[in-house]
Amino acid sequence: MYIDNELCQKCLDCLPVCPVAAIKARNHRIEIDYDECVECGVCRRLRICKEKAIMQVKEIPYPRLLRQVFSDPTKNHPTTGVLGRGTEEMKTNDITNIFTKGYIGFSVELGRPGLGARLSELDKVTRKVTEMGVVFAKDNPVIPLIQDMKTGALLPEILGEKVLSAIAEFLVEEPRALNLIRELTAFLDSELDTVATLSVIERADENGRSVFYEKLKDQGFHPYPNGKVNIGLAKGAS
Repeated sequence: MYIDNELCQKCLDCLPVCPVAAIKARNHRIEIDYDECVECGVCRRLRICKEKAIMQVKEIPYPRLLRQVFSDPTKNHPTTGVLGRGTEEMKTNDITNIFTKGYIGFSVELGRPGLGARLSELDKVTRKVTEMGVVFAKDNPVIPLIQDMKTGALLPEILGEKVLSAIAEFLVEEPRALNLIRELTAFLDSELDTVATLSVIERADENGRSVFYEKLKDQGFHPYPNGKVNIGLAKGAS
């Protein structure tokens, strides 16, 4: 994204709409900080600029293109065909059955809300959880970015790119899950330069009870239960 200063009237209306504060007033000009911009397209999509001075190049080059597909909810990830962050995450587990009985599923989301994240931060996470012996969920756009599955290292040319949000998803055997949470949360707190959210999923038992959720509370954790219901609405045939 960039601003055409021939059209810009310097009204400043666009400054507060950028989710990563990449639009700045400098030297009597309004500019989009090229390094901080995540190519989410929010500033342009909101049509906040009456002069239509907010522009997007016709073709974003690689690896900068990763900023757009991880940040713009209107763009498909080419590796998964899913809009936005490129993964349907845990909420489709009843269909995909990625997180099965006897295993605990995890996701680590970086960048939201309000900061964004360099992919170098994601590299720290994928390396750490690989070292911990996790199994990555396959239908996730992070997987093609991993250069070495033995170490979890990402492709070196992408590390400087900044995205609005990126999610690593993985699972471990249930007996290892509590220790993993302890070690991973300590790592996230001490090693990251962005915000991170650690989410956990477990299949409920036949009575709809989450046994692992109770274990988390017993161990002094304070989990926040979250549920999503996806309702398919379609026009019926007459």
